[in-house]
Amino acid sequence: MKPHSNYQNELKALYQKGDRFYSLGQLETALKIFQKALEITKLINSPGQRLDIVYRLGLVHCRIGEYINALNYLKLALKLAKKIGDEAKIATIYNEQGEIYYLLKEYANAFQSYSKALTIFQKLKDIVGIGKTINYISTIYNLSGLSAQAQEYSRQSLKIFQKLDKSGKIDKFTTKINESTALHNMGESYFLQGRPCQAKAFLEMALDIRQKLWEDSLERLELMEDYVPKLEKNQNYNYMYPQKMSTYDYKEKDGFHRSIFAQYGQDLIQTMSLVEKVCQDLGNEQKANNYHQQAVEIQEKVNSDFCSVTN
Repeated sequence: MKPHSNYQNELKALYQKGDRFYSLGQLETALKIFQKALEITKLINSPGQRLDIVYRLGLVHCRIGEYINALNYLKLALKLAKKIGDEAKIATIYNEQGEIYYLLKEYANAFQSYSKALTIFQKLKDIVGIGKTINYISTIYNLSGLSAQAQEYSRQSLKIFQKLDKSGKIDKFTTKINESTALHNMGESYFLQGRPCQAKAFLEMALDIRQKLWEDSLERLELMEDYVPKLEKNQNYNYMYPQKMSTYDYKEKDGFHRSIFAQYGQDLIQTMSLVEKVCQDLGNEQKANNYHQQAVEIQEKVNSDFCSVTN
């Protein structure tokens, strides 16, 4: 049998490798790596490390679309988190469960999971956790036809992230992503209440933020595409940093940026599609068609650029 330290080193390496492939969107590879890591956790007494691996297996299965498997792993992760008393992780797992129930359109179960997460985040006074979870709940309220409640929760979340944005206590991307979600949900709640003018005002604010996030991610992709050719022209580069290693590093960064790029694109499309409906309600067919065409073009861009790294 290997020494305990050897198992720990192997587990750490697999953990990091699995996370890397997960961020690149290479989910089947990540799944195999985490499954191997899970076998190692059976050989060492480390509930915390086992919890981390089981939790990640749940995340991977969710992204693959295997929601029942994902829920099973998250239920096991929840049991482990409760056993070691990690309340922050418990709340995070409840939110992930809520996401899966949302994808399964089991909105009552999603609401229950999100509510449990919110109670814990409030106990921990985790402002970011509270703000994010409130956004999730507002989404469920809109989907359940409870637009007034959705509006109130969205307003609370918006205040939280606007205040955090001004304070500079957390990174701008986190605040802006969640601020745009709150604005989108508020706009949707007004739309569901038959108030298209108010809906349009909030959706356009969400659209502005999501457009900037999309453009920033597009700019980052263009910088990545210029990166490798410049390195290859550097004759002394191999001496400083082997080309094989540099190419591997580039692929990781490129894949990560493309996955972020795809997510920002989908968020932008979501808001554009809703603004399109609002414009139709207001009788502005030309503007509605413009938003529809933009959404189609962005979807095509996302498909072509994201597929280039996953193939």
